[in-house]
Amino acid sequence: MFDRQARNSLAEAARHYLTGLSSNFEFDDRMFRIRSRDLAVPAIRSQFWLIYDDLRKHKHEKEWRISDQQREIVLRAILFLKSDIEYTWPVIPAWYLAIRPFIWVLTLGYGVCALDRKYELQDPANVWPFRHRGEINAAKNRPRYLAAVV
Repeated sequence: MFDRQARNSLAEAARHYLTGLSSNFEFDDRMFRIRSRDLAVPAIRSQFWLIYDDLRKHKHEKEWRISDQQREIVLRAILFLKSDIEYTWPVIPAWYLAIRPFIWVLTLGYGVCALDRKYELQDPANVWPFRHRGEINAAKNRPRYLAAVV
């Protein structure tokens, strides 16, 4: 279910954090207040959660700046949030994410291969949250938010 308001709120929260307008705590509060049945919202929120320290207050500057690789993913996620493209990656069950490290250790990595393929945890084309380059190009050709950045 596509939810324009939730997507806009999440994109705006990320933009405010990345530009230094809000702290990590404000970003965290804004993100986790967003309620939506749009599958893109929790998936992207879980990736955004990885770009800041949630224990010490800081802004996105100096040693707290994200890497170039993280920045690319975040900008792509914001571009996705501002597009009209439906999120079609499979939903990964919480139970799998919780026990995946144990399965990996017990089977030396072999046990997770089939499940990772099933839940498409790998993104070899580096297009997530889009599904293919064509969707990225379509979003870039109709930018709503990042026209000057992308």
